[in-house]
Amino acid sequence: MTPAGPTGRRESLRELGEAFATVASALLERGVRLEEAVTAFEGGYVRTAVERCGGNLSQAAVSLGIHRNTLRAKLHRNGQRPANGTRAAGNGHRTGRSG
Repeated sequence: MTPAGPTGRRESLRELGEAFATVASALLERGVRLEEAVTAFEGGYVRTAVERCGGNLSQAAVSLGIHRNTLRAKLHRNGQRPANGTRAAGNGHRTGRSG
């Protein structure tokens, strides 16, 4: 559930920042580089958004605040694909022929 208003969002981000500090410390102890950590986080974040939107890439992109094509590029870059049978709304091919 999204906190109401900017104050709730700031509080949530502060709490998440504290949790990230713990994770960051553990990653640094294991020698994980920043690029690797960012890639892993982004992949999980994007995958979670797509799952929460039932595989609908357009809705997931809106929830992430990015364009659908940017989301598709991120999925491709991280080696992720939407589940079989799911695709973004409006992603079908037009043949110029009607029904």
